[in-house]
Amino acid sequence: MDLTVESLIGDPLLRTRIVAGSSGLDRAVAWAHTCEVPDPWNWLGSGDLLMTDGYGFPAEPQAQVSFIRELAAANIAGLALGEGFAAPPLTQEAIDTAEELGFPVLMTARSVPFVTIARVVAEATNGRGNGRAARVLRLYDILRRSHRAPTSGGLLAELGDELDADLHVIDLTYGRELMPVRRPLSEAVRSAALERVRAQDGRLPAFNRLTEGGMSVLLLPVGTSDSAGLVVREKQGRDAPDLIVAQHAAMIVELEVERRAAKASRARERGTVLARRMLDGNIGPEAASAQLRAHRLGTGPWRVTAWSGGASQSTANGTLTNPLTDALEFVPWPHLYLCAAETHLVMLEDSVYQEGLKLDHLEMSMGASQPLSSPTRFSDAVREARWALEGAVAAGEATAVYGARGSYFMPRTVAEGEVAVRQLLGPILDYDEAHDAQLLRSLQVYFEVNRSWQEGSRRLDVHKQTLVYRIRKIEELTGVDLRDFGVQAELYMALKTWRLLHAT
Repeated sequence: MDLTVESLIGDPLLRTRIVAGSSGLDRAVAWAHTCEVPDPWNWLGSGDLLMTDGYGFPAEPQAQVSFIRELAAANIAGLALGEGFAAPPLTQEAIDTAEELGFPVLMTARSVPFVTIARVVAEATNGRGNGRAARVLRLYDILRRSHRAPTSGGLLAELGDELDADLHVIDLTYGRELMPVRRPLSEAVRSAALERVRAQDGRLPAFNRLTEGGMSVLLLPVGTSDSAGLVVREKQGRDAPDLIVAQHAAMIVELEVERRAAKASRARERGTVLARRMLDGNIGPEAASAQLRAHRLGTGPWRVTAWSGGASQSTANGTLTNPLTDALEFVPWPHLYLCAAETHLVMLEDSVYQEGLKLDHLEMSMGASQPLSSPTRFSDAVREARWALEGAVAAGEATAVYGARGSYFMPRTVAEGEVAVRQLLGPILDYDEAHDAQLLRSLQVYFEVNRSWQEGSRRLDVHKQTLVYRIRKIEELTGVDLRDFGVQAELYMALKTWRLLHAT
């Protein structure tokens, strides 16, 4: 037989009386707990009796009304105030609201410690605790079996069947689903969850109650950093999920999300090694093709994309992160990732590229190579992707494909770029190769410091006259006058082209 609020006030040991909401005396009490935070409905569960000395109980009439309405909406069993402590007087508006909702508001004598009520409730509900323990054990058995023999429904579906609810796991930055589900999460719940995260400044309480079409939805933080959340949506006509059992489900989900993230991280590291070896030409075509198949990238054709955004940043725990790698964690299609020369490179199947990458919330320019059918063309495709990216950035566009169009002042293709570099910088490159004179580096720095002799010599760590001599030598070799702005512009663009062609 369930313990009720009426049972508690009928126990002379507890010296507790009803002051409002007498029509709710039949509400079942599953647990009793003290809580002094101003939003206890986010910390206690369905059927819990809130016991408080009143430190978090408001004094204003409308605030008391809101407080009681929130408790009733969370299916809290009742509110027990400690008599003669910090609680302000119960206003008539609050009493009327409790009566309207049938929500019991109790007053416990000062001489009765709340621990006495808690012990009475614990003893009365001992059998229910045993049943909960059995359900928790079944949850962990589901996790164990899912690793041994994955089912078609997936881990979340099986956990949801045990909780009699629909479960979703989302990241709390963009709301993307982190685990496979039977049905996608509604946009209304997703938006409400993200709004709750923003309202709480990223620090969620234990239980966050949302609504969808009159149905109750719970959001529970997953992990210590609150970067993900478990959404528990109760099914029509079913009882609200047991919150303790839901918390264990959140812990299981945390283990699974971390396992999947670790697996993806290992795969990415192996993919990065492969991409670097292909870029450097340190792997044969047959071995490269075999490893691409092992990474589920098939037999081609493939496409290389280049993304702007600078080098990856190191987080406090030592991992590398940037908007692109964050987005790539949630894509279903296989890919290789490499960051080289402050450009993010992604190799993927051409069919995936043609369908659209669908990288939500990513505001980065992208350049794409032409399709490649052999891994021996990977380094060429990287150059093409970089070239296209330069065109996209110069034109202020989100994407560009190699060969489609270039910037207005850059060669359109790699081949045109190589011709321009040879024609404009060839004598300088030849002289540097023969004499190790660092003329090209000196010209680059000369432009970077806006033709300042003093700053240029300091950056190159040479005497000012050495830099003057090198610039004069460049003029002699190329037959140009570097005081001419048109000459400066041509050489500057040629240097930029040379860097694109030789970036690694």
